[in-house]
Amino acid sequence: MIDETDGRPWPLRFDSEGRFRVLQLSDIQETSHVREDTMALLRAALDEAKPDLVVLTGDQIKGYAVEFALGEGAERARTVVRKICLPMVERSVPFVVTYGNHDRQCGVGNEGQESWYEAIPGCVNGIIAAREPALYHAAGTLAVPVLSHDGGDIRLAVVVADSGAGTGSGGYEPFDPALTSWITGCARGLAGRAGHRVPCILYQHIPPVQVYDCLREACEGERGVPGFRARYHPGHTLVPADELRVSGGLREPVCSPDTDTGEVAALMREGSTFAVYFGHDHKNTLVSRYGSMDLGYAPSAGFGSYGPGTSRAARLFSFGEEDPARYATCLLTYAELVGSRTERPLADWASERVPVSAEEAREIARPALPVLGAAAIAAFALGVARRQRKGG
Repeated sequence: MIDETDGRPWPLRFDSEGRFRVLQLSDIQETSHVREDTMALLRAALDEAKPDLVVLTGDQIKGYAVEFALGEGAERARTVVRKICLPMVERSVPFVVTYGNHDRQCGVGNEGQESWYEAIPGCVNGIIAAREPALYHAAGTLAVPVLSHDGGDIRLAVVVADSGAGTGSGGYEPFDPALTSWITGCARGLAGRAGHRVPCILYQHIPPVQVYDCLREACEGERGVPGFRARYHPGHTLVPADELRVSGGLREPVCSPDTDTGEVAALMREGSTFAVYFGHDHKNTLVSRYGSMDLGYAPSAGFGSYGPGTSRAARLFSFGEEDPARYATCLLTYAELVGSRTERPLADWASERVPVSAEEAREIARPALPVLGAAAIAAFALGVARRQRKGG
């Protein structure tokens, strides 16, 4: 068993009452000048949740910020990592890390950033790589076993996967089929060790395309969001399908890859994964039931980029030892934990309302197009009339 790998007890296990709590933090997206509002939310969420494990699900770093293109960009990025991990270190809370599309834009790849995190007390990535190499695939892709309260059984696996980066043309990389194969193989390996199927929850940054299967076209009078790229149809917007919605909602387009490489289908065939959670779309909080698993968002937990105002939040998960797949989850928002006002209220108000994709901008502008078109035609006609009068 993992608890006996090197003589040291494995620290991640259900407590004596059969409970294990995970706190997901996504899209913190900060520069080296980390906002105090971000730190306040991180500290308050940790104090409220008292988690056994924190999962960072990508875009910890606002990699496209100008400061990372200046001198000492790598050290600036490492400063972000140290600052946002400090609340976990101060509370001795273990954490596991995966990466988003913006992290590597700081000029340091995921492998380099992994070494930064591994140097911080409590980072599980390096511990798994050293003690359980079969459960470690690459930077940001690994499985973290959670033992029974007595250490005699593997009752849950928290899996994180690096879902890729941008394509350079405004889209996002398809989920790597090699990672899918590793995840399903890892689940089978854990089952072989435990003597039974181990329930798995998967965390990644970019949402799978199956989120679109959990939506329907908005009816007249409903406020929906447009599709993204190949799933955009002018004049049509989308809302959660009521029969599949578990909680939350959509406030921006679902920015998935254009191509489905079979990730979710493979997970469902293997059967161990009961939920996939992600971030990426900062204002979305939707959790839907898709076949045998849940697909769910965590909103932005940081104030370094756009987001849902004081509804920025961490997502808390509570698992029971007897049946981890029957979990409970809720959002811990800035408004509830810290207050109704941030240090930069006007900037946050504006960032909450800015369109986040070309498709969203087009739909916002659409109602004004007939008016603008009529004005353009009238201006053209007036110009023609004036020229004709001058010619007469």
